[in-house]
Amino acid sequence: MDVITPDNIEPHARNIIEKLQQHGFSAYVVGGGVRDQMVGIKPKDFDIATDAHPEQIKALFDNCRLIGHRFRLAHVFFRRHIIEVATFRAGHDQTNDEKLASTRQGIIVRDNVYGTLAQDAIRRDFTINALYYDPVADHIIDLVGGVEDFEKGLVKIIGDPLTRLQEDPVRILRAIRIANKLGFNIDTATAKEIPGIAPQLVHMPPGRLFDEYTKLFLHGQAMPNFNSLRQFNVLPHLFSNIEACMAHPQNATLIESALLNTDKRLQEGKTVNPAFLLSVLLWPMLHTHLTQLQNNEPSVNHAYLFAQAVDLTLSHQVKHIAIPRQFSAVIRQIWALQHPLEQRHPKRIEPLLTNQRFRAAYDFLLLRGNSGEISPDAGEWWTQIQTANAATRTEMIAGLNTIVVSSATNKKHRRRRKPKRTSD
Repeated sequence: MDVITPDNIEPHARNIIEKLQQHGFSAYVVGGGVRDQMVGIKPKDFDIATDAHPEQIKALFDNCRLIGHRFRLAHVFFRRHIIEVATFRAGHDQTNDEKLASTRQGIIVRDNVYGTLAQDAIRRDFTINALYYDPVADHIIDLVGGVEDFEKGLVKIIGDPLTRLQEDPVRILRAIRIANKLGFNIDTATAKEIPGIAPQLVHMPPGRLFDEYTKLFLHGQAMPNFNSLRQFNVLPHLFSNIEACMAHPQNATLIESALLNTDKRLQEGKTVNPAFLLSVLLWPMLHTHLTQLQNNEPSVNHAYLFAQAVDLTLSHQVKHIAIPRQFSAVIRQIWALQHPLEQRHPKRIEPLLTNQRFRAAYDFLLLRGNSGEISPDAGEWWTQIQTANAATRTEMIAGLNTIVVSSATNKKHRRRRKPKRTSD
């Protein structure tokens, strides 16, 4: 377990804490800003908890804006950098205040009941997220046994696991994500309740689940998080038909390769588009819908049915995880380019190579070839033409022209059988 020092705290966060304390308030770094440093990971964010109310925080900082309905928060802006400052909150069972509201399932939908540091610690999700560090006094406050759980390598929920997971089923996803990020285990009592609470994820706002999707799959632990979601039977509540699809070796290979490639790109410092992995995860479901449509309407044009299948797949998925339009448009383009990339019509080669989504569609094509869904020939051809010089590229396209002309000639000389006459 690493040691935290004031120098490890982001300067803007340290300055906010100092100013709050100078005006008579308590203030600490809490959550991931403490947790990650204790295992030697550089935190991305430094959240602050304080006994100052949002309006009091705003009065102290000109660069502050108050946000949120479910949780009222203060955001202090430093150019493109934002420090989140939250007021201590009381536990859900400690008040009948109208500011606290929940659904019939016990899910907390509004929580603006302010409390003390001790109350705030108890209402946090996991013990390792409830450590408060004061960079001015240079000490940690631990009221829930978080340091001990760090030493044990455990992600343990605070309080009764069943009740706390019912309050916010997204804690299931957070537990899985944090455990894999830190290399910890989820403690037995918490893990036991996860499969039973997982169906409640359907009651979560799809937009919130999209945020969790990005944290699960686009931060370097996509493969272990995917395996954990399957292990705890959570995955079907995010992608409803995916377990049935994974029963087919080709689909399993396709998805697992995409997950591993995503993790590799992030480890190499490369960027990833949330749409690409979604296009892979949803591809088997697209084919399920397409097959059903073709069975129901065998005489209808393939392109028309494919477009219908795309709409069905995306409209069904957004009921679980919202897909912002900017990403759904990319998914559609990646899928739409698969057929022309496979066909390699000579007149479409140059337009395809200059298409904005060519690279993503090409990477997807390679995954499909490597999974055994299609022959790898098309992917290999596109790999070669991207690095070929002008003369070689012309020759490669001319070779495709020969194939097209030959095919057309065979069709032209193929005799059409006349229908037999029948006597009246």
